[in-house]
Amino acid sequence: MRKTTIKQLAQELQLSTSTISRALSDNYQISQKTKERVKRHAMERRYTVNRYAKSLREGSTKTIGVVICAMDKPFMAQVLNGIYDGCNQAGYQFLVMQSKGSFNAEKECVERLLHNGIDGLLISPSFNTFDLSYLVEQQAKGLPMVLFDRISHQIKTHQVAVDNFLGAQTSAEYLLKKGMKRILVIGCLEEVWLSRERVDGFLSTMEQLAPGKHLCEVVNVDPTCKEQLTQQLEKVFVKHLKEQHQFDAIFATTDTFTTTAIRCLQKLRIDIPLVGFCNSELADILLGNPTRIVQPAYQVGMAAVGQLLELIRHPGQTDFETIYLPTKLEEGIGI
Repeated sequence: MRKTTIKQLAQELQLSTSTISRALSDNYQISQKTKERVKRHAMERRYTVNRYAKSLREGSTKTIGVVICAMDKPFMAQVLNGIYDGCNQAGYQFLVMQSKGSFNAEKECVERLLHNGIDGLLISPSFNTFDLSYLVEQQAKGLPMVLFDRISHQIKTHQVAVDNFLGAQTSAEYLLKKGMKRILVIGCLEEVWLSRERVDGFLSTMEQLAPGKHLCEVVNVDPTCKEQLTQQLEKVFVKHLKEQHQFDAIFATTDTFTTTAIRCLQKLRIDIPLVGFCNSELADILLGNPTRIVQPAYQVGMAAVGQLLELIRHPGQTDFETIYLPTKLEEGIGI
């Protein structure tokens, strides 16, 4: 079946095509009675707006590009939910691409989105993205963009992140209140700002509240391969928890580290308290209800969209803001 066109609607209603177009766009020049008549007839004829033709006329596609590392993480799924609601409320749609943690794939994602004519870009750089010059170049060409979750000082723009330091600080305070001072900290092998902030926040809080009385050891693991991560953690746990019993608890700095660590501990039958960043809504069912630091993922998505729309509507801004959203600790039954 051929799609109904504005020209056909105009002929059927004996109105001009410009009147039809303005009525469908709710233009103030058209009376309310005519608008209702046109919209009712358009619905009966199952007319849909040609977004591409409209974007050519308006110079805007009403489309936002989103690049993330992976779609299979609870945190990122919740962020995307926030992005969806933010875009929907503003009359925008969005296209999502994932880099799978690869810098080269990340650049390809951005290029493909640019070819689709996006109005702006939301991006969470991959773990191994250390050079953001390619984004700086696109920004210089006029592309509005906002970084979220994994932010960087290499680019001047609006950014949205979780307060990683606060989350780690809360974890340290909680463990110390429980009388636990010997902590095995699971950090990231790569020089990742997100993990580094959490490690630094945890260690500085331990030193501030229990100077000279705590024993914390940081073990950095590689998160890029799930199988290798499991092997690394099992080796660490056997050495430090099964053979030597050196620690009272574990602090995990990412969602992946938390969930993988709990599975490894269950497999090795090691019973030790764990506090970690984790946004899985099934943690209490699947993972033994650990004490976890929950990130405001939905709010990150909503805030990122809000900042990007601000840049789209007011190009040429030079006064940028970085928003840090607070985490919360949800106590489990493991401590």
